[in-house]
Formats: sequence, C-alpha cells, structure tokens
Amino acid sequence: MNFWTLHSFEFGATIDMLLYLYVLSQGTKAVHTAARHATRERDAMRSLAHSDSLTGLTNRRGLTTELKVALLRSSPQCLVALYLLDLDGFKPVNDQYGHDVGDELLVAVARRLQAAVRVGDVVARLGGDEFVIMSSGLTQPAQADALAHKLLESISAPFQLGPHTCHVSMTVGYALAPLDGTDAAALLKQADAAMYAGKQAGKSCARRGTPSTGAVLPG
Repeated sequence: MNFWTLHSFEFGATIDMLLYLYVLSQGTKAVHTAARHATRERDAMRSLAHSDSLTGLTNRRGLTTELKVALLRSSPQCLVALYLLDLDGFKPVNDQYGHDVGDELLVAVARRLQAAVRVGDVVARLGGDEFVIMSSGLTQPAQADALAHKLLESISAPFQLGPHTCHVSMTVGYALAPLDGTDAAALLKQADAAMYAGKQAGKSCARRGTPSTGAVLPG
C-alpha cells in the first residue's frame, strides 16, 4: 500500500468537510442577506407610514411619535415649541391654477420651512395647507418667538412655479412645553386657538396660546 492508498479516506473526509463548510457558509451568507433585505424593507415601510406622500415631510403619525419623546424630555430649561401653521391665500392659487400647481406650492413651502428650522427640528404636514413644526431644546420663550417670525419670513418671497408667480403668507400659532402644558393634544389645541386668533386679527402673524381658555399672547 502506498501513501495515497493509505490516506485516501482521510483526504476524502477532509474534502467532504471542506465542501460542507463551504455550503454552510453560503447558506449563512444567504440568511444574512435575506435578513438585511428584510430590515431595509421594514425600515422603508416604517418611513412610508410616517411620511406625507406629497411633500415627504413627517405626517401626523410620525409627529405624534416624535412629540411623545420630546415632551418626556422637556423641562423649564429645555423647552419644546409646537407650531401650527396655516397658509393664507392658498385656496385662490389652487382655484386659479389648478391642483397640480397647488401641490407644487405645498412642496415648495415645505422646502422653505425645512430650510428655516434647525437640524433636529421636525417639520410635518397634517393635510391640506396645514403644517406643524416641533422645535425642542429651547432655553427661553424668546427663542420660540424668534423662530415663529423666521418661519413667517421664510415664505414672504413669491414662489415661481413654472410660468406662475404665486404669493402666499402664513399665520402661526404655537405653544410651549412644559410652560403651557405637557399633553400633546392640549398643546396642539392651544396652538390651533392661537393660530385662529391670528387669522381673526388680520393673518400673516404669530401668536402664542396659553392653557387659559381664550388667552392668546401676541408673538
């Protein structure tokens, strides 16, 4: 018996083991690849569920999630400002130029609002021409007021949408947590009341709502 005859079984067993390990590694890679694909699909679905289909902004569901977390972290030294924004003059644009131009205008407004806020602030669209912005980590009410006026200024210039030049403004109502409360629904209600008061006062302005019924502070 020569060397190869004597050791053929060991060589064969070794080759079989190597082939088994190779097949096993390929199977493991396939499992890992499938897991990565599933994770990406899950993240994409979650992103779609929390995003506005027209503007790509956070939607109501996404805002609710972000707001809950921010309110838990709020304190007198770490304020959360919640702004409710409603466009002034959007309906005439929609009526005159059609819904396609109206949609373009909403997208353009969304981009200007995103450019006006800080990194980490949340810009959301609730529907129609109504937007919400959440800004956290503020140290004093004056910062919230300054941001409100920056938002007003951000859409003051006309919008050029194809051949159409469109002019709109915005009325802003806002509330501060925890100074004006810590309940998300109540804060939105206060911001809405302040925004409505601003509309009644002539539009194109910012107002801060308070927990007291009917009490609105000029911004």
